[in-house]
Amino acid sequence: MVYRIGCDVGGTFTDLCLFEEETGKTFFVKTPTTTGHQATAVVDAARTALGMAGITPHELSGFAHGTTVATNAILERRGARTGLLMTSGFRDVLAIGRQTRAHLYDQYARKPEPLVPREFVYEIVERLAPNGAVTRALDEETVRSAVSAMLAAGIETVAISFLHSYANPTHERRAAEIVRAMAPGLKISISSDVLAEPGEFERTSTTVMNAYLMPPLKDYLERIANTLVSDGVTVEPAIMQSGGGVMPIETASGVKAVHTCLSGPAAGMIGARRFAEAAGYQNVVTIDMGGTSFDVGLIENGQILTRYESEIEGFPLRVPMFDIITLGAGGGSIAHVDAGGLLKVGPESAGARPGPAAYGKGGERPTVTDANVILGRLRPGRQIGGGIVIDRERAAKAIETHVAKPLGISVEEAAVGILQVVNAAMVRGMRRITVERGLEPRDFAVMAFGGAGPLHAVDLCAEMDIETVIVPPSPGLLCGIGLLLAPWKHDETSMMSGLTGSMSNSDIRAAIEMLVGKIIDQANKDKIDFKSVTLNPVLEMRYRGQGHQLPIHWTADGLDAAIEAFHQAHHRSFGYARRGESIEICLLRLSASAPPPSDRLPVPTITASDDPVITRSPLWFEGAMVDVPVYDRAKLAIATELQGPLIVEQHDTTLIVGAQTLKVDDHGNLIIRMQK
Repeated sequence: MVYRIGCDVGGTFTDLCLFEEETGKTFFVKTPTTTGHQATAVVDAARTALGMAGITPHELSGFAHGTTVATNAILERRGARTGLLMTSGFRDVLAIGRQTRAHLYDQYARKPEPLVPREFVYEIVERLAPNGAVTRALDEETVRSAVSAMLAAGIETVAISFLHSYANPTHERRAAEIVRAMAPGLKISISSDVLAEPGEFERTSTTVMNAYLMPPLKDYLERIANTLVSDGVTVEPAIMQSGGGVMPIETASGVKAVHTCLSGPAAGMIGARRFAEAAGYQNVVTIDMGGTSFDVGLIENGQILTRYESEIEGFPLRVPMFDIITLGAGGGSIAHVDAGGLLKVGPESAGARPGPAAYGKGGERPTVTDANVILGRLRPGRQIGGGIVIDRERAAKAIETHVAKPLGISVEEAAVGILQVVNAAMVRGMRRITVERGLEPRDFAVMAFGGAGPLHAVDLCAEMDIETVIVPPSPGLLCGIGLLLAPWKHDETSMMSGLTGSMSNSDIRAAIEMLVGKIIDQANKDKIDFKSVTLNPVLEMRYRGQGHQLPIHWTADGLDAAIEAFHQAHHRSFGYARRGESIEICLLRLSASAPPPSDRLPVPTITASDDPVITRSPLWFEGAMVDVPVYDRAKLAIATELQGPLIVEQHDTTLIVGAQTLKVDDHGNLIIRMQK
């Protein structure tokens, strides 16, 4: 028997899936996240799952983990005390940044304070030309002086980012050698390893972020690994990357620490793609609503969209990341009335502690979850993950005190208002990833997951005029399931600056072969058989003089095919193509991935019943409370068809269906068809 675990830590709940590959037997654990010490919930959930399966820890053959440690460290400014070595004359790169303004007309908008204060930025005498030629040799004494100053300042980790080091990493690597010799305890992150691309601000920001995250991430991952080892687990945990795929702990806490910033949501996207594919859908908008956030992603033609430029809290980040839009709109998002009498929801969240008022864990402020309780969408008295029992009276008191009385309306009207406000925010996120990119939402189905996604999916699709909603078998645990389906993945980049007219197919193939060597080295280090690895080369291309580029897949058809694909992609993105204009290639990316551990989809056990109705319960429907049936999803047989309004409950989520039809497909997905 081959047993594997996938575990995802969210802001409110920690989700774990234990899967036996041969039989498909699956065990699920959902427990509140232990805020401030997330490793506790991870280890406790693993122990619970092993007990449920009746197996010993050493029988595990895989443990994949998605974590929010990196994101939280940046949001809360709890990373390591970081120093930065910069080329002389470029000390203020982080402070100056770019001229773009995130909020053009907001006169009060301020850039975030850099992760490295100016006093911890040290200028190093050296200089390279854009082609990598040395125009000023590295002054090693300035490096030694900087190391002495960093030791005196209590620096824990250092980022090294020299001008044009992407073209020649010699100076950075020599500086790193000096740092290691003088201060063996310092963690080191060099830009030519983290991001070998032009753009000194973005490259420096990404390298600094990587250095800033290395110590806290290493401490967290080692704590989990050591505890699991003491429990008898012999397999090393693998960590989820923001762009899909897993990597070993050593890699995750070192050169690729910054690749974990969207670890959990990326796992959800992998799970969503696999279940959407099984249901026969290639174009899908994914909505992942948990306790703290609402994540929107896009699957087009069966592929998860990936971007290479992003930001976190205003800090630019250039690493492969699934194209996910995150909003502060979750089940724990707090509702309040501002000084002007306007009802607002989020982005502040009740989180795992104290949680929504209805959870009875000390929360007294009203949340989206409490509004769902008042309207019968979450049934009072029902027990959910972590032994929590829904308490309607606590929810009513919180909403009445903080929303209903200030607005002079009933508790039910206040609850409706809370849901309308949060739904409007989520619809805006869905429009951003479809309409604002020239895509027609009606050409897509919606995959709803996360603990709260199915609660809101039908309402959101009605607003977007989307016809189909897909709810996978275990939506509240899909991120944990996605971790079990994730392949090994690694990316490398290489400079290829020049016009296409001056390049040949052999030039590009030679550049690819150089990167293949790096991929082989990493695969060997991560104990991956390179023969199983699939390579995907991508060229970053643009019209001459443009300030942005588009990713174009390189195929066996060669350069002419890539040029034609670029013209088409440019027309699709911007509405025009200039076929007579010269085209530049700016960068070569090579993405490598190994096959996923298993093709079998982890699904919960279904015990079909002729009477799957648990009870009947009041539900707010079309302006009034109506009595509707409540179904146990675990008892819904394949091909079951139902007509709403109704409620479907399962251990990890609740689905609300209004005047729509529902059908169970062959893989256990619930397919909801909207009214036309």
